[in-house]
Order: sequence, then structure tokens, then C-alpha cells
Amino acid sequence: PRRENSITRVISKDGTQIAVECAGTGPSLVIVHGGIGDRRRWKPLFPLFTPRFTVCALDRRGHGASGDSPDYALQKEAEDVAAVVNSQPGPLYLMGHSYGGVCALEAAFLTNKISKLVLYEPPLQELIDPAVVARMENLIRSAEREQALVIFLQEIVMIAPSEVAAMKARPSWSAQVAGIESSIRQIRALTGYRFDSKRMRTLNVPTLLLTGSETASPQLKQAISGLLDSLPNRSLFIFEGQQHNAMDTVPQHFAETVADFLLGTKDKASEENRWP
Repeated sequence: PRRENSITRVISKDGTQIAVECAGTGPSLVIVHGGIGDRRRWKPLFPLFTPRFTVCALDRRGHGASGDSPDYALQKEAEDVAAVVNSQPGPLYLMGHSYGGVCALEAAFLTNKISKLVLYEPPLQELIDPAVVARMENLIRSAEREQALVIFLQEIVMIAPSEVAAMKARPSWSAQVAGIESSIRQIRALTGYRFDSKRMRTLNVPTLLLTGSETASPQLKQAISGLLDSLPNRSLFIFEGQQHNAMDTVPQHFAETVADFLLGTKDKASEENRWP
């Protein structure tokens, strides 16, 4: 039977409640949103996925309808994702975007229920200028939250001003502005994260790496290269003419690419030779 949109709460390892919204029918696809906003940023894609998947978008801790804890660690986020994965009938698929891609990658070491993994530009080796973070903190203190978010997107994620303007016009923008504080703790967590290629070689889950041909951030490119070199069972797809938000700019193409990989309807490995 088709599942209508329903929000459930899953208890993570430390007791924090994680909100999950599911819809559709078929094998489960759990989606982890990026550093800003919440599960609602994926709502426009639900109709593209629900005919073939039970799509479940979660609110990361401190976002949307999920709870939070006073002490923060990237490991807790990985435990949150693993708890959601383990709460769904398996085996299932897991997809993470941006910071949510780091959480999804780390969750893959905590549960054996993931049959395929999709990672869209996870920032694994973040070398961030502390001065930029300080400017963001000052703007947040001055209640100029939107400007803090713009600085985050343009100077850290390195999204072009035209793309930021397009983001402002979308319904998810207000939730992204509301979640800007959490970006600070995520940046600090990433600064302490060490990408270990030897450890990555032990992860045998078939993984699709997604990136945009116009992505400017050297850190995001370096992360994709590092995963290409170390994951034993991976393929790559490059969204031509796109940056960090292909799910917003070319939703149909994005959903088809992900579904083709998850359902095995097309071989995407041939794309790899286009990687510079």
C-alpha cells in the first residue's frame, strides 16, 4: 500500500529524538539534508521519488522538528542517521548532501543495513578561514542572520552569487536562514575531522559520488577525489553546468540519476572518464 506523508520520531543512541518524514512505496531511500535548512528542502523531489521508493527525509539534530543535545559531535550525527536507517525495513538506500553526506558516510560504518550509498559533495577536508567564521558569528549576534548565511554559501561552500540569488527565491530559504547557527558547530566539527583513506577502503557498500562540473570549492573537489581513490566500490556522476544544488536546479535529472544507480537501470561508471 502507498504510504502517505507521515512524520515519525526515532530515538538516537544518546536519546535525542530525530524526526523523519516518509512517503511513497517501494524500497526505502533515507535522505540526509546538508548543513542548513531541514528535511523540507527535499519536499519538491518527493513526487519524483515516491513512485519507486519509500522516501524518508530526516531532520538532522538541531534542525526542523528534531531534538538536540547540549554537547555536539559529528559522531552523534552519524549515530542519528544509523538509528533512522535501522528503524526502516531493510535493506535500504542512503543519500546525503553536503554536510549530510559526511553524516551518511560515517553512518555507513555503524550499520550493515545500507545496500547502496549516494554522496553529493560531502566536505570531508574542510580548511576554513577562522576569520570567515568570526564574521559569521558577529553577524548572527547582530541579528543579521541572512547575511551570515550568504557569507557561508559564497565564501565557504563557494556557491556563485547567481546561485545564491536562486536559493533566496525558493521556499526553503527561510528554514536555511533559521538554521544558520548550527553551521558554526558543524564547521568546528569538520575542522577536527580527519579523512582516513585506509579506513575508507574497508567500506564495501556500492557508492555513487555526485558532483557539479561548476563546483568551485577546492575542498569539495578534493573530497570527491579522495573518495574516488579510496572507496573500493564507487562510481561518479558529474552534473554538467551545475554546482552544489543540482537537486534544486535540475530536479528531474537529479532524481533519475539517483534512481538509475539505486535500481541498477543504467551503468553510470562510464561517466568517470570525464573527471578532470
